[in-house]
Amino acid sequence: MLESVSPIILHQINGAAYCCLASGMEPRAFAHSAVTDYLHDACLRIAPDGTVQEFYLNETVTFFNTEKGREEVGIVLPLREAQPLIGLACLDTDAATGAFCDPQALLRAEVVLRKLYRLFACLLAAYQRGTVSEDCFRAAIAAPLCLLAEGGTDGDAQDLIVLPSRLALRCVTAETGAALRFHYPWVHPDAERVLLDDAASFFLATLSYACITGAPPFNSAAVPFAAVDGDDFCANGAAERLVQNIRDGVYVPVELRCPALCPQFARLIDGGLSAAAGQGSAKTTGQLGSVKTAAYKSIGLEKTAGGGIMPNCRAAPLLPLVEQLCSYCEESLPLFTGMQADGVPAKQPDTQKAGAQEHAALTKEAEEQAAEDSVRRAALEAFIQTARKRISRKRFVRRNSGKIAAAAVLCAALIAVTAAVVVHLRKPPETAGMSAEAVIRGFYTAVGTLDQTITGAYTKNKAAALYDGLMVHLYVTGKTREAYERKKIYYTPQEFFNLCESARSVHAVPAVDDELIRYKKAVIKSLGGGSIYGISGLEIAPAAQIGWFDVRFYHWLPIFSSEEAEAAAKAMEKALETPVSDSDAELSERSAFPVQVLYKHDRVQIISVKSSFFIGAIESAESTVAADSSNALLEDCALPPSDRPTYLKGL
Repeated sequence: MLESVSPIILHQINGAAYCCLASGMEPRAFAHSAVTDYLHDACLRIAPDGTVQEFYLNETVTFFNTEKGREEVGIVLPLREAQPLIGLACLDTDAATGAFCDPQALLRAEVVLRKLYRLFACLLAAYQRGTVSEDCFRAAIAAPLCLLAEGGTDGDAQDLIVLPSRLALRCVTAETGAALRFHYPWVHPDAERVLLDDAASFFLATLSYACITGAPPFNSAAVPFAAVDGDDFCANGAAERLVQNIRDGVYVPVELRCPALCPQFARLIDGGLSAAAGQGSAKTTGQLGSVKTAAYKSIGLEKTAGGGIMPNCRAAPLLPLVEQLCSYCEESLPLFTGMQADGVPAKQPDTQKAGAQEHAALTKEAEEQAAEDSVRRAALEAFIQTARKRISRKRFVRRNSGKIAAAAVLCAALIAVTAAVVVHLRKPPETAGMSAEAVIRGFYTAVGTLDQTITGAYTKNKAAALYDGLMVHLYVTGKTREAYERKKIYYTPQEFFNLCESARSVHAVPAVDDELIRYKKAVIKSLGGGSIYGISGLEIAPAAQIGWFDVRFYHWLPIFSSEEAEAAAKAMEKALETPVSDSDAELSERSAFPVQVLYKHDRVQIISVKSSFFIGAIESAESTVAADSSNALLEDCALPPSDRPTYLKGL
């Protein structure tokens, strides 16, 4: 729960109470600070009807700060009844671990949320009309204390006041405790660089979350999801820990805190909160913003620059998520389930009725409510435990990324060296007594099983160079992943086809699209993150040229770079979590498991050395794609046997 201590204070001037913005500075320090320049920045008053007026701050007052025991300067705000937008959303709400079970708490939260969205919609509308510049809009959400609500108790009659952002930010960050309450929890860590919709939706989502739950979604705990209070709240490094928690997405989804929320509304809030999760460094976020900016320009929209009021601006960028949240100022859009249109809970037991039947009904309802609360707490605890482990692993990898990379390189080098030593120490197989065709078949079988001992023994004059590099790469990659992940990495084409047939026997494909999607997911799950490697359909025939053979086959190749492997793992996890009714687009190009099937035609020369046949040269005559992705491969396997392409026949 946020404390009610605010840099906005009340002060008596000539017998009347005025709001003041506490600078946190003594008169001498204030006189020599940059704050005096910030007073020349324009303030904006945005009325509910959309009109925007400028005004300026031109008066200061000196007051005695009893906590610090010194005189400080306050900047007089010509406002009688003003409240920070953060305070409106967060300080008047019950910190309700269970407040969502109280219908009155839901009603209070709904009133505050509607008012919050109504006020922010005024700023959004002024920005979209061009009367407020993008720089002003972005600055306001990067220094949220500059947003004040002024007016009567009726939300429709309230004005939105926008104070100079530089001034508000300088005053709120003068004290660590104030900054941790009124700045850092509500501001996207890269608010000045990311796409405006991300920054604004994060700000609005954090206020919505605090209004509903009584506390901001993120805190400065060193241990993910741990509580922070007392001296630890303002301890050294608290701001850095808070920002890191925001970047890592250390928050409980709002629907777990308040199951009474409408699902669509909860998704909007969670979407805004996740805008800052996983953004990484400023360089990364800058690149992300540039990509999205390019997308805006491609549809004829371009960001504008300038400050304050700008009546002749170009079209403003779209803010879809912010607009959707602000649309909930309308009473017609429900915020909570089980609420009637007039705001009254749909089910309220009549406690005035007497009788055994009513008492039994109330007792049963209480028992059901207790059971539901128990389920919610269990779900919340399960989420926290799982998410805590995931984030801890993520942070461990980030802290030790250099060591892990070095260990991976060393491991790969050791595997390669060990393989080379084994090849040299083992007695190589001999080809004496083997026919030319048997030598060729043995060589390609070894290529399909990554057996470099045989490929080296069956060739002369470095004839295996066409496949050596690929085999070493795949061998080292497979062994490293097997050692690290402790699971099967490469499946042969026959093993993969058997998995497909097993899944096909359960799911009636391709009768309906849903069954096809279930079938694909079943095969992906059976692979368990592995891929396919091997050779199928091997055919060997003498060529017209004496001593040469035509070799045709299908080469099943996993496509593994470090980036592709990581992307494939994430896509596979996402694909498995996708509801059946969703499109199977998640299973498209390289998203499930990166693989291609190539049709290959090699010309192979056979030479005789001491009465034994060896491969003297290999020339690639043809290499074409038979299946370009895992999605195409799965769909081909789902066809009836008579309709399957040639590369699947014979498996």
